[in-house]
Amino acid sequence: MFIEQVNQPDTSIRGEDTSPLVFFETVYRAFQQAEQVAGGPVERFYNIGGYTIRLRFAGSALVSGITPALEHLAVVSSPTPDLTICICDSISTGINMPPPLWPADVYVARGDIQRYGDGDIKIAFYIGPKILNVLDTKQNLAFYWIRDGCQLPYYESGSPLRIILHWWMREHGRQYVHAGAVGTATGGVLLAGKGGSGKSTTALACLDSPLVYASDDYCLLTNKPVPYVYSLYNSAKLEADDIHRLPHLVPFISNSDRLHEEKALLFLHKHCPDKVVTGFPIQVILLPRVAGRPETTLTPASPIASLKALAPNTIFQLPGAGQAAFQMLAQFVRQVPRYYLELGTNVSQIPDVILGLLSGG
Repeated sequence: MFIEQVNQPDTSIRGEDTSPLVFFETVYRAFQQAEQVAGGPVERFYNIGGYTIRLRFAGSALVSGITPALEHLAVVSSPTPDLTICICDSISTGINMPPPLWPADVYVARGDIQRYGDGDIKIAFYIGPKILNVLDTKQNLAFYWIRDGCQLPYYESGSPLRIILHWWMREHGRQYVHAGAVGTATGGVLLAGKGGSGKSTTALACLDSPLVYASDDYCLLTNKPVPYVYSLYNSAKLEADDIHRLPHLVPFISNSDRLHEEKALLFLHKHCPDKVVTGFPIQVILLPRVAGRPETTLTPASPIASLKALAPNTIFQLPGAGQAAFQMLAQFVRQVPRYYLELGTNVSQIPDVILGLLSGG
């Protein structure tokens, strides 16, 4: 089994070619075999960050787990996509994930594999859920392989293909970030902060207002030609303890039977498609934090505070996100005004404060 070889690698292969290119080609051949066994490909197309992305599934086992979070970005098929991501699971196809060509001591944080992430081919493996991510930036071809599609973690359904999109988008002027975003057609706010700071509550509170939603967790940023946010996922996540603050969203929860072990997961495009947009210019950065009083207010924030709210959470969660990401975010926070959003207990007041800020109040 693959996981056994990951935990206890076969060191007898030292004489073989263990280059990333050889591994990529091995995965490619295995996927073609899996696709044939599954009866051919199932394809979906999306416009993500201004680029056409093709998802090519080996069979249908993973379609319902991967696509709901991306449905607001769906487009018609294209013969020339910018990136193709091949998606497969071993159980439904009967084709095993190719065994690794590296020893266990090369694994580092975030699924990184030392010496296998700095060139054209990027590789990351997550031992717990047994998920392999591979990308060739020259061929614009990637592979996402999980052992059992029926065991896809809820956070992978909520933020699918996170690692591959991060790798590829940074090569094309887009920075994958851990942040929320709400606004209007002409501009909006970026919500930055560590988990539990109030990003999701703030973003979801704005659904019942004139504001539109681009993200509560992950999105894409660019500096050029202006600071701009691209939506990645229409999914939202809420801690179970926070659901009572937004009771009108309870019918939207897709995993209500598992809230004792998972965050509440909501696919907003399914329930309120008119509120989910593909992006807008960023006019302000907001750093939510719980104030403990009824009213919601604004307090000026420094570029350093804004960078601390954005950079660590982004860099820690994404393999290969380092100095380049830090520099891009440092430039981004200097380009727009910044405020602490002092969150009050009256949740309904939050969108009013953001609307007032965007309108120049």
